Amino acid sequence: GDAVVAEAWFGEHFELLLSRLTLADLNRILYRCDSEEREDGCGGVYGLKSGPLPYAGIEGVMSVLAGVHLRNDQGHPMSNNLRDGNWLIEFTSNRLGLHEKTKELGSLVEKMFDPLKRLPRYLIPAYFSALLTTLSRKLQQLAWKSMSTFVSQGSTFVKELSLGSVQLCGRLPSSPLPPLSPKATAASGGEENVTLAAGLPHFATGYMRCWGRDTFIALRGLLLTTGRFKEARNIILGFGGCLRHGLIPNLLAGGVGARYNCRDAVWWWLQSVQDYCTIVPKGMDILSAPVSRLFPTDDSEPQPPGKADMPLRDVVQEALQRHSSGISFRERNAGPSLDQNMKPEGFDVAVGIDWKTGFVYGGSEWNCGTWMDKVGESDQAGNRGVPATPRDGSAVELVGLCKSAVRWLSQMHAKGVYKEKGVMADTEGLEERLVTWSQWDEMIQESFERHFWIPDAEGDVTHIADANFVHQRTIYRDSVGATKRFADFQLRPNFPIAMTVAPELFVPEHAWKALTMTETILLGKLGMATLDPKDWAYRGVYDNSQDSGSYETARGFNYHQGPVRRARGQCGGLFYHSHERNGCG
Repeated sequence: GDAVVAEAWFGEHFELLLSRLTLADLNRILYRCDSEEREDGCGGVYGLKSGPLPYAGIEGVMSVLAGVHLRNDQGHPMSNNLRDGNWLIEFTSNRLGLHEKTKELGSLVEKMFDPLKRLPRYLIPAYFSALLTTLSRKLQQLAWKSMSTFVSQGSTFVKELSLGSVQLCGRLPSSPLPPLSPKATAASGGEENVTLAAGLPHFATGYMRCWGRDTFIALRGLLLTTGRFKEARNIILGFGGCLRHGLIPNLLAGGVGARYNCRDAVWWWLQSVQDYCTIVPKGMDILSAPVSRLFPTDDSEPQPPGKADMPLRDVVQEALQRHSSGISFRERNAGPSLDQNMKPEGFDVAVGIDWKTGFVYGGSEWNCGTWMDKVGESDQAGNRGVPATPRDGSAVELVGLCKSAVRWLSQMHAKGVYKEKGVMADTEGLEERLVTWSQWDEMIQESFERHFWIPDAEGDVTHIADANFVHQRTIYRDSVGATKRFADFQLRPNFPIAMTVAPELFVPEHAWKALTMTETILLGKLGMATLDPKDWAYRGVYDNSQDSGSYETARGFNYHQGPVRRARGQCGGLFYHSHERNGCG
């Protein structure tokens, strides 16, 4: 009965209003964590006696109402709050009225809720719930209708997952995408630019919102799979405009304040360029799209939009050529003002290609260039400034991402779509020569198994595995060439990433054995552990707030030394995808 009453409130005017809303508008209407809401000029999320809601938007209320409905809990703090006053009712409509694009919806919601205030107080929770549930359902349906057919015609599970795209993709003044070239903006129809939050609620605003690696790890699932091609295009071009030293920023900070202290963001960016070209109709057109270079040279001042345009294909080429030639620089403004924990040596960035194997390598024992990027923070324990997991040398997932990029460019060149033949390289100290994409591709292919596979028996001369450091066999090494040799041989959930983007690198029989080992040892109910529990460095309980004399755990030093909850979704998801790619069931 309540549902029938609720449906009566929604008519043609409401449907017309919905048709004018974008997915970026729905981000504000349905979600917004506390810090996002405060930046929007509002007072943050709504608070109950039981605690604050997770979101200021409608889904923040609905996340609690779901439990109230399930248990028919009329004594819940939300039910009591609604009986005691109109605060939540007014909060729900008033926050929408503060923004031009949601003001009309806010006015309509206010009118819809206004009769509730005249009901007997004991009836208000039920009718508020009926109205809001119907509104939430219609807004979710609008979101799904605005996405790809894979979502709009997909299962309930797929549709629920797709709402992550709405949650994490929005507009925030403190975390802008760098301005695109005016030509690129015109080509996209003037679409308002959005950014992806690295995580909610802790990585939602300011310079901590937009991380290069997180953005491009997530871009395929959140934007390409959901059909949000314009947003994906603009993010690829925006980050591409920030290329400096041949690297994509670790922290974007609007571009002008970008920090270039990671080795992996550029390879995830290149993978996203490839995915865009492959998935999007006429996706190859993006290679000709103008990229407004913020820093045309490593030492140039930031340039205004459109002053230093170049096609995306040239930016891709520059990134790969810079890696081939070798990258070496010290971060700008190095010191405590940039990173209060980093030791002086940690600000030195070095990346290159080992032309004996074709592997990308880089880093040092004093910095963290991949997603396992915890640097010690405890003076009491003596680990301040010490990277817990440097993963220097050739990290397995970066080798896989590099292989994916050069394989694709080899194919595109053969089709006449990508004109550059390869990169110039100083190989084995000889005069600089051209290494074609196919040669680079073959070099990695021929080297990978020999260097990364740890066979099940000692004395296997076809594979390089120092028995002094081998802890587990029939696995793939986490890296090659680490300063701390033991780190190369640790079992971590990173090789499935390489297996997903470059499955051709792996001997199927070896892949099956390694995935079985990983499933047995690392896979748990909550996800993938970040380290083998039998490894000497394993510390499974993480608490960043705890400071003590424990070098291994103080101030969360063991962030990536075992805790299952820190094995991010990309590892679990890509683990299962690597199973599929290798025919492992």
